[in-house]
Amino acid sequence: MNHLIAVILVPFITAMVTALLNGWPRLEKAVSLLSCLGLTAYVFWLTGYVDQHGIQVSMIGGYAAPFGIAFVADRLACIMLCLSMGVGSVAMVYSMWTATTTQQKYFFYPLFHVVLLGVNWAFITGDLFNLFVAYEVMLIGSYGMMMVGASKAQVRQTMKYVAINIVGGSLFVVGIAFIYATVGTVNMADLAVRTAALPPARAGMVTVASLVLLVVFALKAAAFPVFFWLPDSYPVVPPGVNGYFAGLLTKVGVYSLLRMFVMVFRQDGHEMATQILLVMSGFTMLLGVLGAMCQWDIRRILSWHIISQVGYMVMGVGLSANSAIAQMAIAGTIFYVVHHIVVKSSLFLVGGIAERVTGTQQLKQMGGALDIAPGVAGFFLIAGLSLAGMPPFSGFMSKFVLLRAGVTGGNWVVVFVAVITSFFTLYSMSKIWNYAFWRERSRPWAGQSYRGMMVPTGVLIAFTIVLGLFAQPFLRLAADAADDVIDPRAYIQAVLGPGSWTPSLTEGKGEPGTSLAAWDSVAQASPGRLEGSVP
Repeated sequence: MNHLIAVILVPFITAMVTALLNGWPRLEKAVSLLSCLGLTAYVFWLTGYVDQHGIQVSMIGGYAAPFGIAFVADRLACIMLCLSMGVGSVAMVYSMWTATTTQQKYFFYPLFHVVLLGVNWAFITGDLFNLFVAYEVMLIGSYGMMMVGASKAQVRQTMKYVAINIVGGSLFVVGIAFIYATVGTVNMADLAVRTAALPPARAGMVTVASLVLLVVFALKAAAFPVFFWLPDSYPVVPPGVNGYFAGLLTKVGVYSLLRMFVMVFRQDGHEMATQILLVMSGFTMLLGVLGAMCQWDIRRILSWHIISQVGYMVMGVGLSANSAIAQMAIAGTIFYVVHHIVVKSSLFLVGGIAERVTGTQQLKQMGGALDIAPGVAGFFLIAGLSLAGMPPFSGFMSKFVLLRAGVTGGNWVVVFVAVITSFFTLYSMSKIWNYAFWRERSRPWAGQSYRGMMVPTGVLIAFTIVLGLFAQPFLRLAADAADDVIDPRAYIQAVLGPGSWTPSLTEGKGEPGTSLAAWDSVAQASPGRLEGSVP
C-alpha cells in the first residue's frame, strides 16, 4: 500500500502551499481546512481497511526491510492517526475564529501543518531513527506555534521548551546508537525479533539503552519525574492550538512507550523497565492532580491535569509486564488515550471560550459564564465529569478497564492512587465550575463573539458522549490493537515477509538453537515485501 505516505505528504505539501499564500488569509484557511478534512477522511477509511484486511506496509524507495524506510499501518497506528487528524481538523476550525491577524501573518497555518506532519510521521513510522526524525519535525512546528504572536511570556517559555527538548533529542540519539551497536538494526519489526533472541550478555546492553529511551519518551509524555516543563509551556500557546497540543503531543510519548516497551523490547530483563513505569505512573497521577489543585489559572489547571492523566496511560504500560492481564491493560491504555485526547482537547477549547466570554483566565476574576453562555457551561460540565471518570461518560469506562487490570494483577497501591486521583480531579473540575460558571459575574462581559467556536467544540463533546454510551465497538478495536502490540508476529511478517524468523512470544525467547548469526542468514534469504498485508 504505497499511498500510506499520504499521511505525511499531504501536511508537508499543505505547509508549503499555505506558506506561499501568506498574506491571503481566506485562501490559507480554505486550503488548510480542505487538507485537514480530506486527510481525516482518508485515515478513517484506512482504519477500517486495516481492521478488515490486516497490517499494511509501504517501503519507501523500494528497498526491502530491514534496510529500507518502512511505514506501517496497524490498528494502533491507525487509531492514533484518526485522533491526530480528527482533533487537528477541529482545532483548525476553532483557530479560524481565534487566530489574530498578527498570528496569521507569522505563518500560523504552515506551522500548524508542520506539527501535523511530525505527529502523523511518529505514528506511521516503522523504524526507530525515523521516530527520532518525526519528533524533531513535530518539535520544529511546535516551537514556531509557541512563538506566534511572541509575547515576553511566550519567548521565555519557548526558550525553556527548546532547551529541554534539545537535551531529550540528544539522549534519543544516544539510545539509538547503543541499540544499533548492540543489535545491528533500528527497524522495529527486526528489533522485536532480534532482542528476543539476544544472549544474556548482550541483552543487558539493550536494557540499558532502553532505559535511556524511557527517559526520552517519559519527557515527551510529561511523566514523573520529567514533567516540569509542561505546566508553563502549554498555557502560552494560542487558543485552539493548545487544544491540539494538550491532546496529542504528550500522547506521542505514550505511543512510543507502547510501541517500544510492549512490542519491541523483548530481551531478558526488559520487565525491569515496565516495573519502573508502573512506579512512575503512580507519582505522575498523584503529583499532577495535586499541582492542578493548587492553581487558579484555568489553563494551568488543565495543563497540570494533562500530567495527571498521562499517569493512567503509563500505568497500563507498566501493568503489561504481567502476561495474565497484559491484553486488558494495553486495551485499557489505548481506550484511555482515545478518551483523554478527545476530552482534554475539548476542555482546552471550552476554556478558550470561557476566557473570551469573561475576559480573563484567572478563576478568581471569572464568574457568570453560566448566565452569559449556558451552552459553554454544559460543554464544560460534560467534559469535566468525563475527565474525572463519572458514568456514563468515556472517562468511566476507560478508568474501569485499567483499574480492573490493576486489581486482577494485585497492584493495589497503584489502583488506590488512581482512585484517589479521580476524586481529586473531580474537586479541580468543581473549582473551575464554581468560580467560572456558577458564581455571580464579577466583571462586565467582554462582549466578544464566541458562537463560531461552539461548533468544533461541540463535535468533540458529542464524541465523548458517544464513546461513553456506546463503548463496546471502541473497546473491541482497542482490544484488537492491543493484541497486535502484545503479539507482534503479524507486524513482523507484514514488514519482513512471511518467511521471516519469529520468536516464541509466549516464552519471550528465540527458538532453541537460533542465534543472531543464524537470523542474519535467514534475513538475507527472505526478502521483505514492498507492500502487503496479513490476512
